Amino acid sequence: MKPAIVVLLLAGSLSAQQTVAPTTQEPVGPVRGDNVAEYNIVNSFELGDRFDSIGGNLDSYRSQVNYGNGPRLLASFFSINSRDGHGKFFDEIVITTEGLGNDPYESAVLRISKNRLYRFDMHWRLNDYYNPGLVSAGQEGGNFRDTQFTAQDDDLVLFPDSKYKFFLGYSRSVQEGPELTATDGQFETPALATVSDTATFTSLRDARNEYRVGSELEVLGFRINWMHGWEDFKQDYFVPPGTDASGNVVPAEQVNPYHGTSPYWRLGIFRNRKRYSVNGRFTYADARRAFVSEQTGLLGGITPGTLQEVTMGNGERPEATGNLTFSIFLTPKLTFTDSTAVYSVRTEGNSEYLQLNQATGQFITQYFLYLGIRTLSNQAELNYRVRKWLEFYGGYDYSDRFMRNVLAQNFPPFDQTSILNAGVAGVRIRPIEPVTIVLSGEVGHATQPFTPKSDKDYQALGARVQYKRKSLLFAAYANSSYNNNSVSFTAYSSHARTYGTNLSWTPRGWLSFNVDYAKMHLDSLGGLMFFEGGDNPVAGYSLYISNLHTGNAGARFALGRRADLYLGYSHVQDTGDGRSNPYGTGFGTDIPAFQEAQTFPMKFLSPVGRFSVKINNRMRWNVGYQYYGYHEDFFTGQITPDQAYRGHTGYSSLLFSF
Repeated sequence: MKPAIVVLLLAGSLSAQQTVAPTTQEPVGPVRGDNVAEYNIVNSFELGDRFDSIGGNLDSYRSQVNYGNGPRLLASFFSINSRDGHGKFFDEIVITTEGLGNDPYESAVLRISKNRLYRFDMHWRLNDYYNPGLVSAGQEGGNFRDTQFTAQDDDLVLFPDSKYKFFLGYSRSVQEGPELTATDGQFETPALATVSDTATFTSLRDARNEYRVGSELEVLGFRINWMHGWEDFKQDYFVPPGTDASGNVVPAEQVNPYHGTSPYWRLGIFRNRKRYSVNGRFTYADARRAFVSEQTGLLGGITPGTLQEVTMGNGERPEATGNLTFSIFLTPKLTFTDSTAVYSVRTEGNSEYLQLNQATGQFITQYFLYLGIRTLSNQAELNYRVRKWLEFYGGYDYSDRFMRNVLAQNFPPFDQTSILNAGVAGVRIRPIEPVTIVLSGEVGHATQPFTPKSDKDYQALGARVQYKRKSLLFAAYANSSYNNNSVSFTAYSSHARTYGTNLSWTPRGWLSFNVDYAKMHLDSLGGLMFFEGGDNPVAGYSLYISNLHTGNAGARFALGRRADLYLGYSHVQDTGDGRSNPYGTGFGTDIPAFQEAQTFPMKFLSPVGRFSVKINNRMRWNVGYQYYGYHEDFFTGQITPDQAYRGHTGYSSLLFSF
């Protein structure tokens, strides 16, 4: 879906430049806090109001940004600390929040601790998820989701500073809200099976609960950490009441339930000595699932109601992983590290796919019984520091991956093994004190990759140069990754190159700025096998090309002793493969839909400004503005609904400490 693609493209830029509010970096109140009885208190609260004006595609804006109007607690920080470290019931309480009230992304963190006795941590998050649905072929998609995701993690540690610690934990996450699903034919529930091409709302609810218990102890010089947990998962869809084609009332019903549980164990073993270190991590989980999914008339070009499809079954998915790493410090300049890992996963159970053609009476049954994957790998590396300014490393990686697939009883198994051999090498140089140069490379070959995009004949090269002196930091880097594959049923190859640079500098106490830029090139060639206008398969190729440029710049000015100004700009642009129209001279098949999907030129830009004035030692007034602009070169209403939008957003707030 295009909104999902856009979010991935913009993620790097949005993480580099945060939203204009809150103003958490500006201090208020005494630096050392206030002393009250036996405790010290530090606090700050930012109450404000956001405003926005959105033009263009509101659904596209909501799926990517989603900030709206209204008051909220933009951010807060509150801490109480025992002055002598011997409080009666607690020695520390810390509470931080962000976006409470109306923001689409809210969070709260709480910590309570008493020295040597306990530490409790709570993390709470809320995200509003909005997906307007798939947009393609000039039609609004029949899919829609507007849900709210909440998650909370609670962890209690008893005796946190001792050699014997005990852990208790609980996590819960819930995603719920309305969802719209439609198909070319009929909706997925028998109660509404007589209504053709009708999209119907369901109520989605995904719930996950996890319970944990564990401890950490020291035995014979080894630190041992273990955890046992139980995770329960439920996914339910509820169709609201309605009427069928005859006008009869249809009550609400639950469709396509999916329930399961996953108990697990985790174990960690650590030992550090002057001449060597050992650490091992091991996990085991045994997931159990049960599901039923019924659909009607989902295949295009058929008479609605002629196909009845049911997928149902249960299964187990035991999974075990482990790795053991040794580091031996042969000399002060020479270190040898060896790591061995094992991974084993099995999916087994009785799953059936049933299809009945009500027009012809044809009945088709497909089964699945077993899929297992086992991987053994070893990485050995030698690091040698020749001089203080020169260091080399080299290594060898080996893995043996085995897969077995069994469709049903009395069916012969399908086995496949892939062996990977790879070599790695690198050098770290400091020719002069402020400059560091790092060069790295890896070359590998796999005999039988499992999927078209799995590594087969590949190489990866990297280089980074950094200059750091006082408050000036400048770095430039380049990375490339080439993967050339050839498997029996299709072909795949990809070339990825990344170039970038970043600069941060504080030339004066009142002035600081930072700039970063990156270019990411990707071309991926894949084989196609599809049906077009008949029963004979058609083979072809598709080449996707992306040239993504991202840049961020920001400058901070201290205007005297009372005011601060921040100006920033973020820009993301994919120039695609250079074609002038979506059906240009692309590679491979000439089918318009495939040509259109071979590139995705787009542009996103966001300038931002924030001004903060100190009213007194405990209070600041802040105001800010941020613009969001998004545009797709080829998708401007001619082929699909225009996804472009313009968002003028801002805020005004009061940051204070009591």
